Amino acid sequence: MGFKTPEKELRQFLDAQPSWLRKILQLDFSLTTDEHLAWNQSDWWQEGGKVEAEYLRLLRRIPSKWREHRGKVARNALSTLPSASSGRPRKDLLAEEAKHLHEEAGKSYAEVADILREKYTTMTDKGERHPTREGIRKLLDSRKPRRTPDKT
Repeated sequence: MGFKTPEKELRQFLDAQPSWLRKILQLDFSLTTDEHLAWNQSDWWQEGGKVEAEYLRLLRRIPSKWREHRGKVARNALSTLPSASSGRPRKDLLAEEAKHLHEEAGKSYAEVADILREKYTTMTDKGERHPTREGIRKLLDSRKPRRTPDKT
């Protein structure tokens, strides 16, 4: 009676499974039409995950294959998440309200900052941040069209 290596045991286990189940266990979801049909007609879901549990048990015995499998699991999980936008959030709403108060209501930058302080105060790693007179002025200036001198 000889001992099987973990690789041989895993290979024998996978060889005993239908091709569609092998692909699903190995997180390769590129099923052919025939494999997809066989998967739909099977009753694999009634086993309660016993095949997958056995596959994972065998896989854990081979560290390199286990790391590769965990990497695939992580990539699959992350692939469904939307990517985060880079940079700091825009202050469009603050700018619109500040523009309305400054230009249409005739308020000064300091008055605009005081009016919007409560609504737009945020907590950051550095502490509480709120609109200031200079911040409002720079925000409104940054949204004005740039004036470039005529080059003649």
